[in-house]
Amino acid sequence: MNIKSLLLGSAVASVSFTGAQAADAIFVPEPEPIEYVRVCDVYGAGFFYIPGTETCLKIGGYVRYQIDWAEGDDGWRKFGRANVELDARSETELGTLRSFIQVWFNQSSGFDGFVDDDDDRYSSGVTLRQAFVELGGLFFGIKTTLWDGELDGEYDYWGYDSRVHTVGYNFAFGNGVNVALALEEYDYDYDYKPNVVGKVGISQGWGSLNVWGAYDATAEEGAAKAIAKIKLADPLELQLAGVYASGESQYSPYDYKWAAGAHLKYKVNEKLALGFGGEYFGDSFVEGYNDWALGAVVDYEVVKGFASKLAVNYYDGDSFESGDNHWGGFLRLQRNF
Repeated sequence: MNIKSLLLGSAVASVSFTGAQAADAIFVPEPEPIEYVRVCDVYGAGFFYIPGTETCLKIGGYVRYQIDWAEGDDGWRKFGRANVELDARSETELGTLRSFIQVWFNQSSGFDGFVDDDDDRYSSGVTLRQAFVELGGLFFGIKTTLWDGELDGEYDYWGYDSRVHTVGYNFAFGNGVNVALALEEYDYDYDYKPNVVGKVGISQGWGSLNVWGAYDATAEEGAAKAIAKIKLADPLELQLAGVYASGESQYSPYDYKWAAGAHLKYKVNEKLALGFGGEYFGDSFVEGYNDWALGAVVDYEVVKGFASKLAVNYYDGDSFESGDNHWGGFLRLQRNF
């Protein structure tokens, strides 16, 4: 076999092999496009589009560690919380559709890990704090009571943010005017009569004023309160509050018929704020006692997203004649995200 014959045979074999491969061509699919997370700036900072949808989601919350003290204690009382919030919103032909979930993971020091039978803010365990839906102005679900509202001090006996089963409507009229009405339920299978709560608020350059009215259908008692926050100067704010209840109910200032208070808040700079105030609580439903409280608060932002609060309170009056605790307070460290 000469060189010419060898080269010709090799060429024929190569063409035959290539033809066989062409009959079984390999199909390589094109890569699917990757959808990156898009920022949603319609509802403010922190929202992003859920991939494949037009729904915006914000994941937030805080981690809190708190050390409490009261006169008469035998040691420190500690409390920790992990607060997780999910806020999903989208636009519809009926307005903004929103769903909000808030879960508390609480842990208190002590054997039973329970601080207050009447206030789940300091109980141990997992608490579904809020889970509600909003469509336009309509809202329904588990939500902080519409009655929520208090001074910035840590010494008051009323206005804490109880959770309720509720349905209501919020009317926003513009120019800082807002009106809301809610039906609320604290009871379980007691009757079909809901509590009724209304709120009227106005916010302007000088400050804000909010007025509430409530009727407890179970106790068959009513209550009303008002809170004003007035900007005296650029760093100084005066807060005034008053509440009255016809009888003991979910909306009365704990065991008192009425209460009034004032609080001064001074913002020293972007990081530091000081507060001082007090309240008077009159005509206890139990014994007709009159009591009062004073308190000071120091708020300091260590770095962005990490804040501290120091509160010192003093309580006195008819209820404390037996030598109950007079002084109390706490140190709180909180990382928000």
